[in-house]
Amino acid sequence: MKILIGILLYTAIVIAILQNWLWLGGLFTLVFSLRYGAVTLIPLAILIDGYFGNFYGWPYLSLIAIVWYIFIEYIRPRILDPGIIKNEVWQS
Repeated sequence: MKILIGILLYTAIVIAILQNWLWLGGLFTLVFSLRYGAVTLIPLAILIDGYFGNFYGWPYLSLIAIVWYIFIEYIRPRILDPGIIKNEVWQS
């Protein structure tokens, strides 16, 4: 079931971005990134940049995906592990 939800979220991200529903695409991206990680969004961003022809200038979506990956991998353990929060509170 977890794999099916991941596939559906990934597909929903693609459809939302291609239909220019950017707020909905951002929400799906946030949920997908926190639940499954953001590394699989980088190839998706490269493909969407290619679809829109953004490789003749700056591939903004690909660059944002790389920065998003770094941000999510930094913040995800802090959000999803409540033990870190308890340790930080008790050590202060």
